[in-house]
Amino acid sequence: MANAPSRFRFTQKAVEALPPNPPHAKSTEAEYSDTQIPGFKCLVGKGEGSKKFLLRYLWQGRKRAISIGRFPDVDLNTAREIATDYKRLLSQGIDPKQQKEDKRQELTLAELFEQHYFPYAQHHKRSWRDDAQRFRDHLKPALGSRLLSEIKLEQGQALQTNLLGKVKPATNNRITTLLKAILTWSVRMGYLEQHPLRHLKTLTENNQRTRYLDKGEIRRLFMAADIDENGYAGQYVKLLLLTGLRKDELRLAKWEHLDQSQLTLFIPHTKNGKSRILHLNHMAMQILKETHPIEGNPYLFPGQKQGQPLNNVTRPFNRMLKRARIEGPVCIHTCRHSVAALIVSSGGTLYDVQAQLGHASSQTSQRYAHLHASRLRHTSTQVANCVEQALIPSNTAHSALPQLSQNGGI
Repeated sequence: MANAPSRFRFTQKAVEALPPNPPHAKSTEAEYSDTQIPGFKCLVGKGEGSKKFLLRYLWQGRKRAISIGRFPDVDLNTAREIATDYKRLLSQGIDPKQQKEDKRQELTLAELFEQHYFPYAQHHKRSWRDDAQRFRDHLKPALGSRLLSEIKLEQGQALQTNLLGKVKPATNNRITTLLKAILTWSVRMGYLEQHPLRHLKTLTENNQRTRYLDKGEIRRLFMAADIDENGYAGQYVKLLLLTGLRKDELRLAKWEHLDQSQLTLFIPHTKNGKSRILHLNHMAMQILKETHPIEGNPYLFPGQKQGQPLNNVTRPFNRMLKRARIEGPVCIHTCRHSVAALIVSSGGTLYDVQAQLGHASSQTSQRYAHLHASRLRHTSTQVANCVEQALIPSNTAHSALPQLSQNGGI
């Protein structure tokens, strides 16, 4: 965008294309004005042509300017929103720069998180509990006492390095992503001028869980679930193997979500934030018919505390694994992988897997939206048939099958 006009309507591409201020120019930065918002400016420096947004305005007869943020740390849409917010403050008789200076006390990362970011996250993020845990266990011990201005790229890299060997690469990435999100929010809210970790790269992840249960293991796990001391936990595990639901999708399911006439279970909150309807097979419905509601508790699988769902499902699940003599690495999520394996082994397609498990991925999730209910019912029934067959041992192998005992052994 050579010889760009000094006044034009800002667009993302136009701002990206603005050339560096010529080295021979008298001014340190070239200034461009947006024609949509009066006073909204983009300044471009010499050399590499770094760009930043600001708003120029009059306050009590004096010219003032307030920084909005550096581009692309702050994109154009965000910069427009901030400029509009500043204009709104001016219309209310408030000087935005003075307010910003009053607000920008030098905070530590812990102070910022606890006093400002976390209250915001509680109202705007479904993962706020995960944020709290990751900050408490990892970010606060490492960086909590540092002033925001002291957090640089080297601190982010040191955090990643220190976490190596302590957590999996995926968890490492979640922690550093949270830190970057906190700092991005800080830039937007005026606590930081620029993002110090925008060049911090995530690690390569290779901790996918590929273990799934074979039919013999499914049979033994069903038998262990049938005689577990916690009947609700046993029913819960069996239903995981029949539906492929995520741990909390089933644990938090309520009776009001079950439509027995349509044989469906409504899942109001999934991992991707969207609701969905699960079509239930005959075995799943039979288990639910045997699971009677408790007065005053809305959950399909009630916990020991009044009105609360089943809690700490890992302990009874591990107990069932031990009784069924199933060796690791196996976790509750393995049930979900096992359902996917059953669908594929019984002739189902990748799209059937996507539909049954509720995965959200570009093209496959779009095709899932157009699948007919009968196809989904057929897929769900295939899972039940496979499990049902797994529960019936062959005549030749019957005498050699291990028997489950009530006190925990096979």
